[in-house]
Amino acid sequence: EAIPEGVLFGPYTGKFIPAAEYEEIKKAKMESGNAWEIRDQYNIKIVGYIDPGMNPDPQLHWMAKINCPTKTQEQNLVGFQLAGQIYYRVIMDIPYGKELLVWYGKTYAEEMG
Repeated sequence: EAIPEGVLFGPYTGKFIPAAEYEEIKKAKMESGNAWEIRDQYNIKIVGYIDPGMNPDPQLHWMAKINCPTKTQEQNLVGFQLAGQIYYRVIMDIPYGKELLVWYGKTYAEEMG
């Protein structure tokens, strides 16, 4: 059975880390690689991050295990922020057994080169 377009997953789970604190974590090269940016109500300034940690429990933080597609046409989820939380929305019917893939964003792409 397929997961139909429009289904929402979330919210993304983890600890909220204020932006200034997360910058210190990044400077120390201790970021988990699993955090999502949280922006202010105007979607301008990063106010913090939701981070499930370095090795998130896949039962508790299953959304952190969803990979980023290597090609844009493979993406079948879109991440978005609503009321300070991150959700994923299914953007096309996903057949049973197909991997869920969400674009991590421009910042991630730039950091990966």
